[in-house]
Amino acid sequence: MEEGKGLVYVTGGTGFVASWLIMRLLEHGYTVRTTIRSSPGISKDISYLTNLPRAAEKLQVFNADFDDPDSFNEAIGGCMGVFHLAFPLDFAEREPEEVITKRAVDGTLGVLRACVNAKTVKRVVCASSQATVIYGGDGDEKVVDESSWTNIDYYRSLNRFGTSYLVAKNKTERAALDFAEQYLCS
Repeated sequence: MEEGKGLVYVTGGTGFVASWLIMRLLEHGYTVRTTIRSSPGISKDISYLTNLPRAAEKLQVFNADFDDPDSFNEAIGGCMGVFHLAFPLDFAEREPEEVITKRAVDGTLGVLRACVNAKTVKRVVCASSQATVIYGGDGDEKVVDESSWTNIDYYRSLNRFGTSYLVAKNKTERAALDFAEQYLCS
């Protein structure tokens, strides 16, 4: 199954962006592995993935969950590239911010550890969000870059919808950058 341009992995295969990326990767000759979150007793219709052109020969679907950071190991093993697009969303804010943040950070670090352990991954792409850079709290409109970060305390003071997502996304991206600095950039 690894013939063609190579074997790549996409987290969160049932997501909008991930499913389009999977389609494009298949079109360009890649063999693609993806993961979906398994829910006991609930069957997901993923026919929009499995019915893609070339999917029968070049798409493998695994189960993984951010609550089990080691669940990404099997899917990533042997891959040359990883696109980390999944993120545990809870816009309804049913869970405390700390729980969502821990799940997001631990899951992302699990993906990154699996990349290092695989010893075959040459490139990792992590999806970002404007939420990580847009609210500086200084009132000035400015161009943002990799040194710009949302001021979490400022955003919390606005008492807006989606605070737990913004906080979790910020802390997750910072943890991923720290991990990369320590393990991948040396």
